[in-house]
Amino acid sequence: MSKSIAELTGYEKFWRPFRESTLYNQDVLPFHGNYSELLKNTETLAYLIRSYTVYEMTCASLGHPGGSMSQAEILAVLFNYLLRHDPADPGWENRDVLYLSKAHCCPALYTALALFGYFPMEELKLYGSWGSMLESHPDCTKTPGIEISGGSLGQIPGVAVGRALGMAKKGPDQANRMVYVIVGDGECNEGSVWEAFMAAGHYGLDNIVFIIDYNKVQAKGFVHNDMGIEPLADKLRAFGHSVFTAENGHNVSELIDLVSKLKNSRNGKPISVIANTIKGKKIAEALFNPNWHTSAPRDRETAAVWLDQLWQQDGSRLGVPRTFVDTLGKLIEKVPPLHGNPDSFSDAQA
Repeated sequence: MSKSIAELTGYEKFWRPFRESTLYNQDVLPFHGNYSELLKNTETLAYLIRSYTVYEMTCASLGHPGGSMSQAEILAVLFNYLLRHDPADPGWENRDVLYLSKAHCCPALYTALALFGYFPMEELKLYGSWGSMLESHPDCTKTPGIEISGGSLGQIPGVAVGRALGMAKKGPDQANRMVYVIVGDGECNEGSVWEAFMAAGHYGLDNIVFIIDYNKVQAKGFVHNDMGIEPLADKLRAFGHSVFTAENGHNVSELIDLVSKLKNSRNGKPISVIANTIKGKKIAEALFNPNWHTSAPRDRETAAVWLDQLWQQDGSRLGVPRTFVDTLGKLIEKVPPLHGNPDSFSDAQA
């Protein structure tokens, strides 16, 4: 019997989910003895999300590296520390709800779901391929852990508001559930996003948290050039939101301390978190680079460079063995389409 990707790469030897049960929140504060363990564990998870996402996108020659890399720590903190969820029962009635509104950045979300056991890691190799359970944009009818299918930007915040309103109307039995929505900064160009912000404020939905991945770059350039959204915090407050800011959205300590506050911040207002991040974080050629908004690595050589950069910056320091990187790179295998494509194409980086 052939070995699984988990066995071949050996990640389970140096990382397991921090919580024994993800059904419960666990308060971990700076003066607690396991605080440093939580920080290292969550940072290691962010490293794994980036590394396996590079593998996933290279196998597919498809994906959105920039926005996937910018949200790695956000996903790591949510899954490892904050969300109440059950990989064995994705439809568990008391779960918190996570929506990825910037749905094109689903490769990183798929990786997080796989690492927590929603589906086998082997599925990552088939991302975007014909008939795969991992579509290039999420399909809630195919993928465990995906709450809603996504594609067109600006649509999911309104759905999230409706979900939060429905929970609020159900009374005490649903009172402790939360809805979290990861929104792109470029996505905030969409008027429907602001309609959702306004509705959340109007209905006083303190069971919804909008997390804005403020990575400064969208498909065609910098957000402030294409359609500026500042003063973002002031606008959100004007819409009736309690606003929190993560000055460094890649600092797991800052994020964990911030979300610990969110648990105690329900005061009749929706919550918005502005997470200052970097497009393409940890990948040198992708940093703040709109060319890598859409284009994924198309060969092992490029992926090997990216995986090495991730290891040099984080893996080595976190105690990840070099064999993990080398093995993961060798496991990359191009998955060809199962149907012909009559159209020619060229790489954006060519």
